[in-house]
Amino acid sequence: MSDDITADAGEHTDESTEESFKAPATQEELDRIIQGRLDRERKRFSDYDDIKAKAAKYAELEEANKTEAQKTADRLAAAEKRATELEAKALRAEVAAAKGVPAALLTGSTAEELEAAADALIAFRGEQKPAGPSSSSLSRVNASSDLGADARSILGF
Repeated sequence: MSDDITADAGEHTDESTEESFKAPATQEELDRIIQGRLDRERKRFSDYDDIKAKAAKYAELEEANKTEAQKTADRLAAAEKRATELEAKALRAEVAAAKGVPAALLTGSTAEELEAAADALIAFRGEQKPAGPSSSSLSRVNASSDLGADARSILGF
């Protein structure tokens, strides 16, 4: 392929040195020039599908040629990874349940890190003040059980 590229480049440089550039005079001439360029590009990549199929076949053969020990090692690595993830999830849930915080908010990978994160959440939650109006008239309305009577007293009935 590299020979084609250098040959094409050499042809173009030879033409450009022998004669100066002439713009195409008609649309048909421009279309012919463009079609020629497209044909050369398509020719360069015509074997792409064959190479892709060969690569897929090679990957398939490589997988088939793995020894049973390699396949077992792959399965073992996947199982160990899954077990590690489940242990971390269980530890996070255990700490969350013990501290009374949502497990999704805990960060860390060890029990100490998770407990520290839970303690920080508890401290943060303890510092929060309830949001909402503190007007005495609103508290009087909220404390009353008869909403109809409250509405009549506000409207003056």
